[in-house]
Amino acid sequence: MKKVTMETIAKEIGTTKNTVSRALRGKTGVSEELRGKIAKLADAYGYKISERVPESHQPIKVTLVCNSASLSDTYFWPSVMGGIFEYSAKHHITTHTVIVDMINDDVKDLLPLQEKYCDGLLVVGTIPGSLFARMEKLNIPMVAVDHHSNHVECDYVNADNINGITKAVDFLANNGHTKIGYVNNIMAPHISSFTQRYQGYVSRMGQLGLTVEPKYILPDSDYKNPQYFHAQLDKLGSNLPTAWICTNDLTAYNFCMTLTERGLRVPEDASVIGFDNTQGLFPLQLTTLGMPQKAMGTCAMRRLVRRLRHPDEPYENIEIITRLIDKGSVATLL
Repeated sequence: MKKVTMETIAKEIGTTKNTVSRALRGKTGVSEELRGKIAKLADAYGYKISERVPESHQPIKVTLVCNSASLSDTYFWPSVMGGIFEYSAKHHITTHTVIVDMINDDVKDLLPLQEKYCDGLLVVGTIPGSLFARMEKLNIPMVAVDHHSNHVECDYVNADNINGITKAVDFLANNGHTKIGYVNNIMAPHISSFTQRYQGYVSRMGQLGLTVEPKYILPDSDYKNPQYFHAQLDKLGSNLPTAWICTNDLTAYNFCMTLTERGLRVPEDASVIGFDNTQGLFPLQLTTLGMPQKAMGTCAMRRLVRRLRHPDEPYENIEIITRLIDKGSVATLL
């Protein structure tokens, strides 16, 4: 007789291998009706069912799905990962990491998720939309941190990006600035938080009656290409805004270095605001929007555990409020 496996049972019932694994291990997230069908078929095949262990005593296996760029970052993501791992250690959660490429999206990236019988998925940062959609079809409880899609139903944990940029625009306006430029990143179309921040800038400028000048928008900055800033500033010449909002602190720092190279002082000649409050690593003090990265990681893992234990609850989009931290890179024009 052919060896009976979880996959055998899953195919016959019309469910996933992960669901069979959860049912036979007494995990939550499986209806009692389906659990009964799985147990009955397993018993008929003589498949050994492990003795059910109380939920509070069961280990939790979580697969972290990260893009390669996130793991190479030394400014923002270490704090987020610190919150994830600290919470995991305190609650007996084991983690396995899958690295995906933002450019070369490949279906093989899903294989480790299917083979590891993970209880939950934690998407850390931006991943390709097609991969995200395929992960949803695995029917494994999933939470995404610092990532969002209108096409995938799961729980999300993000900074309140629009509220943060609103605070930045208001701070500049309250200090007399009316010509405010925006420095975005070349990856903005792929990174939801960057897109939201730019949308927040455009929206708040309009609400305050301030003009968004296309020539003051630098959309394609690249951390490794300072010449982009020089080229854009060459086009503007002396016709510069009095202030700039940058999509994150690393962009703001590189932009400020370019301004300095051109003989411009911050904030005397140009006011600059960043986002994320990661600039403790930089020699320049920048006014920024403080985002508790570690708290985001903790919140995401806590939400995933809640999702595992309460699978039928409505999905949540949790937005963590940022605060403006004035470090002196904005001049007062009043």
